[in-house]
Amino acid sequence: MKITYKPTEPIKIALLAVGGDGGGVLTGWITKLAEDNGYWAQYTYIAGVAQRTGATVYYIELFPLKKLQKDGKLTTPILSQMPAPQDVDILMATELMEAGRSIQRGFVSKKTTMIFSTNRNLAIREKENAGDGIADGEKIFEMTDKYAKKSLFGNLKLIATKNGSIISSSLFGALAASNTLPFKKEDYIKVIQSGGKGIKQSVNSFNEAYQYVTDFIAQPKPYNADLQPAQFEKIPYSSESEKLNEIIFDIKKTIPKEVQDIAWYGANHLIDFQSLKYAKDYLEKVKDFIKVDSPEKGYKLSQQVARYLATGMAYDDLIFVADEKTRKSRQKEVYQQVGAKDDEIVNTLDYLHPGFEEVTGFLPVKLGKRLAKSEKWRNRYNKYLDKDRRMHSTRFFNFIMLYTMGGLRGWRLKTLRHHEEMENINSWIERMKQVVTINYNLAVELANSYRLKKGYGDTYERGHSKFAMINKYAIENSNIPNIDENISHIISYALQNHNTAETKKLIEELG
Repeated sequence: MKITYKPTEPIKIALLAVGGDGGGVLTGWITKLAEDNGYWAQYTYIAGVAQRTGATVYYIELFPLKKLQKDGKLTTPILSQMPAPQDVDILMATELMEAGRSIQRGFVSKKTTMIFSTNRNLAIREKENAGDGIADGEKIFEMTDKYAKKSLFGNLKLIATKNGSIISSSLFGALAASNTLPFKKEDYIKVIQSGGKGIKQSVNSFNEAYQYVTDFIAQPKPYNADLQPAQFEKIPYSSESEKLNEIIFDIKKTIPKEVQDIAWYGANHLIDFQSLKYAKDYLEKVKDFIKVDSPEKGYKLSQQVARYLATGMAYDDLIFVADEKTRKSRQKEVYQQVGAKDDEIVNTLDYLHPGFEEVTGFLPVKLGKRLAKSEKWRNRYNKYLDKDRRMHSTRFFNFIMLYTMGGLRGWRLKTLRHHEEMENINSWIERMKQVVTINYNLAVELANSYRLKKGYGDTYERGHSKFAMINKYAIENSNIPNIDENISHIISYALQNHNTAETKKLIEELG
């Protein structure tokens, strides 16, 4: 059943779109749809800077031309340029948190039909969190139930991607299926077919989204988070690669079943990061630790060691960053984000800011240590070289430079950063071996504490500082009652609190 609007009121539509999602295209389609069907249409937009690729608020008002006719003359309506609080009929969002932000900004009320996608573009704060910093999507749905008249949602981004299009086309289909505008499905399709590129893909995306929302209205679906915790793939029986078959055989022969899937994932991660030999070194460390673990405990400690040892051995350094920026998978992701075709040229502007520690960490151990301790060289670096750099990584010289640096895996094992990380890992393993016979659960929490070490630069320094404080406190107090519960609490607190001083304060309070 179509919604009936007051004759004296325009239809008010707000769209919150993240950069690259085709918000301008969708706004143009809605405007043309209205004008082709006897409506006066006006739209405005205000670009914002979100913590992702920039978010824009588009606002559209539609008014029937027949209501503007008086004595044979057309009266020009006076329409608003921005959505007013509690006065939006249709609210669309290309991403889940933008839907939540629309409620926060007061756009949504009991007259509002919300149409939004459940996909996520993670904000900076979510990415930089030492643990799982992904915001709780359940809260968004609690708010939509409370504040909106009706909510229609699904992973519209996935529908568009499957059809080789961008989310504007699937969101347009969802709008058509919602029956919130007085237009027919055929009218929407005519607008898409009237011009532009990728018409077939856009129409296919539109139709799939239309059917999805039609089914949704007939049988509403519960919210299902699109960002689920990563699951380890089960170890295969065999591989096409003889070298990988060696790894598979070794894991199945020497590692308990409870740990095999994690060890397999970790080994693959380290092959990609460094080499097959490096992955074998990882497996030897895991097997060495299994000897002191308890089968009665289900090898819970070895599972956590295998998980975070792989993370620790695949640390972020300049070589890793350069490699990530020049991978084909990254190029594919960028093309998908901006909706570009394979034969189109996309220039990528990257932000680089290597700190003094990253530069000295790239040097040989002795030279790196000497320069890292030198205040003279640190001051020189901070004065002349410690600057923000923006680099077009798709330009020939810049790409070759990054590609060459990303290929220096053989050099990585000779660097100061590698030397320091291996020292950290070995001492971490020894601490767990030291306490495992005294307090098994404490050893598990020490394994979990490696979650705090992440990234590089300031992020790494904060995480490493918290990691070191927690491990020191655990060892010094390993004999006190409930120490494992205290460490678990401190780790959770440290993961959620950005400030290192806050973690130190909590440790001091616990004594």
